[in-house]
Amino acid sequence: MLLSLKIENYALIHSVQVDFPSGFTAICGETGAGKSILLGALTLVLGQRADTDVLLDKQKKCLVEAVFEMKDSYRPLFEADDLDFERESIFRREILPSGKSRAFINDTPVQLSLMKEIGGRIVDIHSQHSTIKLNDKAFQLSVLDSYVSDKALLADYAKEYGEYSELKKRITEEEKSLAEFEKERSYLEFVYQELENAGLQEGEQEALQEEIELISNSEQIKENLSSALVLMDNEQYPSVLGNLAEIKHILSKIARTNNKIEALYERVDSALIELKDINNELASFNDGVVFDADVLERDSERLDLIYRLEKKHALSSVSELLALQSDLSERLNASLDKSSDLEVFKARVQTMEKELEVKAEKIHELRIEAAKKVEENIKSLLFDMGMQNAVLKIRIQKRNFLNEDSFDDVEFMFNANKTRTEELRALNKTASGGELSRLMLGLKAVMADEYNLPTIIFDEIDSGVSGDIAARLAGIMRDMSKKRQVIVITHLPQTAAGASNQFKVYKQVVDNQTESNIILLSQEERVKEIAGMLSNDKVTEAALANSRELLAWFQRP
Repeated sequence: MLLSLKIENYALIHSVQVDFPSGFTAICGETGAGKSILLGALTLVLGQRADTDVLLDKQKKCLVEAVFEMKDSYRPLFEADDLDFERESIFRREILPSGKSRAFINDTPVQLSLMKEIGGRIVDIHSQHSTIKLNDKAFQLSVLDSYVSDKALLADYAKEYGEYSELKKRITEEEKSLAEFEKERSYLEFVYQELENAGLQEGEQEALQEEIELISNSEQIKENLSSALVLMDNEQYPSVLGNLAEIKHILSKIARTNNKIEALYERVDSALIELKDINNELASFNDGVVFDADVLERDSERLDLIYRLEKKHALSSVSELLALQSDLSERLNASLDKSSDLEVFKARVQTMEKELEVKAEKIHELRIEAAKKVEENIKSLLFDMGMQNAVLKIRIQKRNFLNEDSFDDVEFMFNANKTRTEELRALNKTASGGELSRLMLGLKAVMADEYNLPTIIFDEIDSGVSGDIAARLAGIMRDMSKKRQVIVITHLPQTAAGASNQFKVYKQVVDNQTESNIILLSQEERVKEIAGMLSNDKVTEAALANSRELLAWFQRP
């Protein structure tokens, strides 16, 4: 339940601290005094958005802080989001002049969405325009489902339908991706096959270029190699190897006489061995240099093929062409895998759909049972509110497709007058404003027990009614308050008198600025306030007497 509310620098409120009692509390005041402002501030700590327009002083931040008494059943909700659970939990909002907003639960910063989720579990607010929700099929379904006996089945269905929807969405995306791929598949297969047929090898391009260069210059290469071989080793002329062999022979005669000479001899011997090896390689290479027109043509054609492929695909090497070939192979194989996965997904969707249909059928049967309970309970409450002939019928029809609510189409049919069942009509076509207010109160009453909400706040839910009917509505709210905290903003004396506690919101001028404030009325102050409400602010002795009588009537055992 709501224990206290602290508001600073919000709209017309400079600074207010309100402690709320349990039971049934009424908040009264003249139109424009700030009752709705008070409620608006509370919605901030329940996760609603705000902007700097709410700042009374545009240079200071706005602070709204609410303290709620929490049951142990809410502990898992806190722990699931790593929040400290406190019996008296503090929800705080700060709106800065810059426009930034900060939200805290027990001094831990939280996202607004989380604050809204938790706030929605502990406080239900019926605003002045909430009767519009009566025509909303989602709201009507929530009323009905509050009476469904197997809540776990509803939760399981919702969870599985979410997974089912995600899988269908994935199938659609995969089919779209495959369809787009199919448009270019033939081209990709052609390109891949062209590269595959080319049989490219790493380093091939460089080897071809080198071989072509060698064959193209074979005559010049052989001529120069021959000259080099003659200089290296020739019996008719002085040669490198001949001269070096002679030098080795000369040094061998004196090598043992001196260490340095011996070292030089060894170096000459090593050089001779190395030069002989070079000579052999030159001779071997020279023998291998042959001008072969067929090989030259073959290599040139092969190199031309590589150049064409590089140019075609805007690449610059065989390595890049091979990388492209590998990528195309992976893409083509992936498309085959996707096609296979799609078949698996589609089979899974069909299985899930059948499972959902079984659950939906069970939910349909449970909703038919729940509808009877809601109709009976509402009929009793409407009777107590002076609508003895009113009938609410919940029509449940099956659609030919599933959605997140199964395949049930739910609609509230209503008539406030004595009539045949077939003459029932949709709410927006048959109920007046006052009738809608009473019906909404009745629905809130039946839902409150099912959802076990600790606090319900009504903002002028009694609008459009008066007299005895208003007293009956007050009595129902008083009964609701036996199990939970009920707070009502009202202009009706009957509702105010029915409450166990009464606050008054009023305006005052402080330092030439209008501000809203709120006070808890004593018993005698309540008598005067209700008397003013009974007599249009003219507090007469008769009005005071009527006020005392009205308060006494509600306070009887």
